[in-house]
Amino acid sequence: MTGEQFAIFDVDHTITRKSTGRRLVQCGRRSGICSISDLLKVPVLYAKYRRGTLQLDGLTESIDNLAGRTREELSAVARECFKRYITGDVMPGARDLVQAHLSAGEVVIFATSSIDLVIEPLAELLGAHHVIATALEFRDGVATGGVEGEPCLGGEKLRRAARLVASLEGDLNDAVFYSDSHHDEPLMMACGRAVAVNPDKRLRAIARREKWQILEFR
Repeated sequence: MTGEQFAIFDVDHTITRKSTGRRLVQCGRRSGICSISDLLKVPVLYAKYRRGTLQLDGLTESIDNLAGRTREELSAVARECFKRYITGDVMPGARDLVQAHLSAGEVVIFATSSIDLVIEPLAELLGAHHVIATALEFRDGVATGGVEGEPCLGGEKLRRAARLVASLEGDLNDAVFYSDSHHDEPLMMACGRAVAVNPDKRLRAIARREKWQILEFR
């Protein structure tokens, strides 16, 4: 550790081997909340995400089918997803890295475009202090099929992270950010230190250009 006050982690492919969103859809399919077509859409959406061609409307469109489901229903699916898949998806190297930052007395933040319901138990398991994630929108305890504000991606993730760190009387210059995705370049550039973990092709090129450390976890 190099004495940062804040350690910020993306989650999918940075901490977990698999996409937490895909895992959630798998469990949703088992419980009847998601359809086969929803499951089949996941690889397409993920490929677009990795290429940088996924638009925000495509991301929010993938959760439209949740409209009308209660918070209790969706929370139950998220808990099942966490127990069935996500605990086993955590990469040992990532777990050790989170623990090292915690042992150094740093504030650990998970910042992800994934759904908050499935990330919060992971944060609790690993000891993270705060979660920044895409939050499903509920009215009177029922999902609207939308999200609160914008999905936590790109510039929106940067804005939320900066706001949270400022509320903790800190500065992003005193933060390290770990991510696998070029979508996170805005936040990586804003932090005092950036580390590419299992980077996609575009992020690997950026990391080499910026002379960022590259880690490979499996």
